[in-house]
Amino acid sequence: MFLKKSVMAAFCGMAAALSVALMFAGSLFYVFAYAIPMLLGVVVFMINKTFGKGYAIYVFIAVSVLSMLFVPDKETVLMYALFFGYYPIIKPYIVKIKVKGLSLILKLLIFNFSVLIIEILCVKLFNIPFFDDGVFSKSMLIFFAVTMNLCFVMYEGFLKNFKIIYERKIESRILKALK
Repeated sequence: MFLKKSVMAAFCGMAAALSVALMFAGSLFYVFAYAIPMLLGVVVFMINKTFGKGYAIYVFIAVSVLSMLFVPDKETVLMYALFFGYYPIIKPYIVKIKVKGLSLILKLLIFNFSVLIIEILCVKLFNIPFFDDGVFSKSMLIFFAVTMNLCFVMYEGFLKNFKIIYERKIESRILKALK
């Protein structure tokens, strides 16, 4: 189905504005520091799937820049800007890797490297302590790493299942509404 570029741009602009508003609202509760960027990654996925990579990149950049300027919780912004915002754009290319297991290893490497960079930036640049009490221990670091990787694996499963539902039920409705 063919849509006018102005309609797609307007839709993506509204998606970006809603994303920044959700990012701002997400900074009110600490638990949302990870949940909101994951949710907004789904928005980028939908735009990438429906309108193409170019529009998804524009939304990702707009949300990242505006959130960095206006959202007080920089950890939430970094989780989006340094992983969950761009991951749905690069995921289709990673999935195409035919070597068994290499796709998963690459996804985990990208995720863990991103989380490492995010946490370093939070501590060094924004003076956000890694742990609220300031006490650093190996066991807490291991717990954090395992928990984050479990969240990522669940997010991967969610994206895989959501893609099926989106393609079968949601995408056609969005396109019909925008026609």
